Amino acid sequence: MDCSALPLLDALDHFLYRMDSDPELGREFYASTTLEEMVVLAEHCGILIDADDFCALLRSGSTEFWVVGGEEGANPIAHLQQVFGV
Repeated sequence: MDCSALPLLDALDHFLYRMDSDPELGREFYASTTLEEMVVLAEHCGILIDADDFCALLRSGSTEFWVVGGEEGANPIAHLQQVFGV
């Protein structure tokens, strides 16, 4: 893995931890159905990641949440993959 991607992976992990620990944020996360909504939600959490970064991470990265399984509404990575079409 490219070491320059590590800060982005940390940002994605941080975003997913925030979503996982805050029920209202989790509802907003799973209600987001467009990449624009997801980027705005991440920015609202103070995480500066754009759509291209999300896509790159979903194609090649690995996070602590990187267990893709189950339904889209119960797995944050599966939901992100659906939103970003990856």
